Amino acid sequence: MVQQIPSMHGVTTDRLRFRHSSMDDRGWWMEYINSADAIRFMPFTVGSEADCRAFIQRSLDRRAADGSGLNAIIERSSGLPVGMVGLLTQVVDGLDELEVGYHLLPSAWGKGFATEAAIACKEFAREHRCALSVISLIDHQNVASQAVARRNGMTYEKDTVHRGVPAMVWRVMLDQPLRLASK
Repeated sequence: MVQQIPSMHGVTTDRLRFRHSSMDDRGWWMEYINSADAIRFMPFTVGSEADCRAFIQRSLDRRAADGSGLNAIIERSSGLPVGMVGLLTQVVDGLDELEVGYHLLPSAWGKGFATEAAIACKEFAREHRCALSVISLIDHQNVASQAVARRNGMTYEKDTVHRGVPAMVWRVMLDQPLRLASK
């Protein structure tokens, strides 16, 4: 049985603010869906409004079921959205896990937003004692996401197949102090 995950709505970092995602986010989230580079590791079709709606609906369903899900991430200085990031409950190799998931708009790449938001998720999970560890499930070819996981203190643990797709499991224990990894 998965425990209820506290809401990250309203959590802030130096540059970012977390808020619940909603179907109203479809307009700006289409930038992600419209980018072949952004969705290359996802089971989406470029430009598919149905995939955009399904992506957001999955987070809404997760939030209703157990409090987990992706949040809209807003840059505090501009008020502009930069991506969807959050804590996700997952079953990996038959075990309940808490994943730090991150998806950034292409216009927000290379600015450190994914790392900043991922660290905030990890620290939120630690503070609220949501799990003993958090993971990130990452495609073997997604070196940018692997770099974010490293900067979030995670290390590669093993290969798995998640929902029929090969993935790497990256993990960090939450009872350990934060160790900043080098870029």
